[in-house]
Amino acid sequence: MKVIRNCALSVGLTVKYAPWNALLYILVCLTPGFFSGLRVVLVQRLVDGGMDYGTTGQGMEGLLLSGSLLIAMLFVWFVFERLQGYEEKVLEIRLIRNMAPDILKKLDRLEYGAFESPDVQGILKRIGEEPWQKVKNCYIGSINTVRTLLSIFFMLGVYAAVSFWIGAGIFLVAVPMLLLNLAATKRLQALLCDTTMEARKLEDLKRLFQDRNAMYEMKVFGSREMMAEKWRRFSGGVEEEIRKAGGRVVVLEGASRLLNITYFVFIIITLAYLFLHGSVTIGQFTAVIGSLHSITNQMLSASWTVTNTFRTAMDVEHYREFLNLPERRDRGTVEALAHGDIAFENVSFTYPGTDRQVLKNVTFRIKAGERVAFVGENGAGKSTLVKLLSGLYEPDTGRVLMGGAPVRELSEALRKRCLSVVFQDFQEYELTLRENVALGDIAWIGEDARIKIALDQAGGAGLYLGAEKELDRNLGHLETDGENLSRGQWQRVAIARAFLADAAFCVLDEPTAALDPIAESRMYENFARIFHKNGTIMISHRLASAKLADRILVLDGGRIVQDGSHEQLMETEGLYRTMFLAQSSWYTEQAQDSDLEKGGRG
Repeated sequence: MKVIRNCALSVGLTVKYAPWNALLYILVCLTPGFFSGLRVVLVQRLVDGGMDYGTTGQGMEGLLLSGSLLIAMLFVWFVFERLQGYEEKVLEIRLIRNMAPDILKKLDRLEYGAFESPDVQGILKRIGEEPWQKVKNCYIGSINTVRTLLSIFFMLGVYAAVSFWIGAGIFLVAVPMLLLNLAATKRLQALLCDTTMEARKLEDLKRLFQDRNAMYEMKVFGSREMMAEKWRRFSGGVEEEIRKAGGRVVVLEGASRLLNITYFVFIIITLAYLFLHGSVTIGQFTAVIGSLHSITNQMLSASWTVTNTFRTAMDVEHYREFLNLPERRDRGTVEALAHGDIAFENVSFTYPGTDRQVLKNVTFRIKAGERVAFVGENGAGKSTLVKLLSGLYEPDTGRVLMGGAPVRELSEALRKRCLSVVFQDFQEYELTLRENVALGDIAWIGEDARIKIALDQAGGAGLYLGAEKELDRNLGHLETDGENLSRGQWQRVAIARAFLADAAFCVLDEPTAALDPIAESRMYENFARIFHKNGTIMISHRLASAKLADRILVLDGGRIVQDGSHEQLMETEGLYRTMFLAQSSWYTEQAQDSDLEKGGRG
């Protein structure tokens, strides 16, 4: 049932995305399914008609009609075969063009927490390998399976008219062949599932071997041999599983081939017996003997067509699982807000699949236009606050509000006007510089001045000044003239996106982690100047930057333990004062070491 359901899904998707091409493919594929049987009938009549004409001198009209029909059918067969190959290419192009946007929409609707599930990661990995190709293959396999079955059953009727046993032999041999090949396919499918985890490990290692920074570290620390050993171990495990399954598959496929050969010999013996006893005409004998190679190949092809369709249908199962992944439950209907404040009310949160509560009854309010900094040690829950505020997760208990409305109920357009985020783990898009920045607000993609201002504010003017293509320079390695950036330069591009968005609140989740302390300080001064009319939520483990905030909230163990300005918190014994003095001491020592180095060089 699962295979039939997935084949129906593939047919439905193909008809949805390429309706006319799908219907034309059905026509040019199914029609030739009758041609093998018709060829046997026409050859039989042509030979028998020729014998009659040679004996009696009559029947020329029937002879010419059979010959003409045979020529016309073979010509149409040739044309349809060529059309079939052409339509397969067209279907692939249409599916690529039309499926990809729907896949991206589905990904956008998924719960963020789903991406952290190993099961979901496995599904995404399997469908990430050209899902449109698998849908197309399953569709083509489904239609070809119907064609093959039509052809065999039609041939069965034609052969049965010559001899019941020859016709029955098709059925008696084809079914066991099909079952043997299905068993082989199940072995291969089980192998694929069993080695998915090992394949993922190999894929991760391959990415490391292709990463410039990773290779540099491995070279410096001499760890290449250890990584090579991991590769040998993982690939060896996959190879061993393939060897075990391969032996069983060879046995099953060999048995199927033996049945095919046995049927070939059976037909020859039966035909010879019937011809010698006058039970078949010379035309029947010639037509059946002439089609032996074709029918035995068809039977072998039929078993492989069905089993390959079975295999591709199981591949499509991964796409069905992807379509059935849970989507976000937020309604996104709120289009206007009563005010611009942000509030957390008794919010607790635990990441899916874990037991540790990251936030515990957190409550605070941020007024519109206020600059607030969240500080705390690693694991205190700072970045989790940002994810909840962005609507990526839903809290276990409590409410996250923006303008008095639950943040997950804001429409997408309103959420973009209210909030922009620069994440610590920002993405490096291998696009043009213009496109990278314009992702902050795609409406400005054609406005050079606006994009340049955003880059200037992020300290990234040097990325377009002096560049031959300026904003249209290619970043990354997808294009031949693409240029890679340093981590700090990529960070400035990510920050420029936030500047371009110009939202009511800009959330800065340690966006300057790749910058040195001096560059970070200058960047936060830019933030303070640029967002003086906007609200700013800063998260940084370097507390010197927190002084720019109107208010500082200190997180510890998932709770807010301190709340106040820098001056107020420094007057009170507590975690903030302890952390700030420790970092100040570190910066002082660094400055003294730098002065000593300069004095030594002097």
